[in-house]
Order: sequence, then structure tokens, then C-alpha cells
Amino acid sequence: MATTSGRARSYEPAIIRRPLDHCPECGSGQLEPIVDLHAEEVQFLCLTCSRCWHVELGYVHRVPPNACTGCPQREQCAAVYARDHASD
Repeated sequence: MATTSGRARSYEPAIIRRPLDHCPECGSGQLEPIVDLHAEEVQFLCLTCSRCWHVELGYVHRVPPNACTGCPQREQCAAVYARDHASD
């Protein structure tokens, strides 16, 4: 570890840079940050199960597909979201 002003500096990724390291649904670590500049938000798209997540104030919640402008997998995400929320 390097020191700056007598304090140890870690080179580990900070939780601010990567607040979500795995998908809460399938456990995959293949999360792609999707940045919405207009809303100033970042969602995390799981490339394994096509579910999208938002992290804020230490909480993680599922994002509905209509909230993800600019998502490259919006149609796939919408299909998975509809399947997950279908009445049995």
C-alpha cells in the first residue's frame, strides 16, 4: 500500500465506484453499468439474467424497463420483467 500524508492508501475498488458486485437474483458478477445522463443515475444490468438494478443509500432495488433509457437490452429486460411479474 502507498502512503499519502502518513495515511495508508488502498488500491482496492471503492464501494462508491462499484456498489454492486453481483446480481441479487442470479448471483452473476457480469453487471454492466448503464448511465442515464439526463436523470443522473446509474443502473446495473445483469448480462446473465437481463435484470436491471439501482443502488442508492445502501439499498438495491429492481428497475422497471421503462425507467432505463438508453439500455442496449431494453427489449430483453422488458420480457424478463413481464415474466417475473406475470400472475400465476
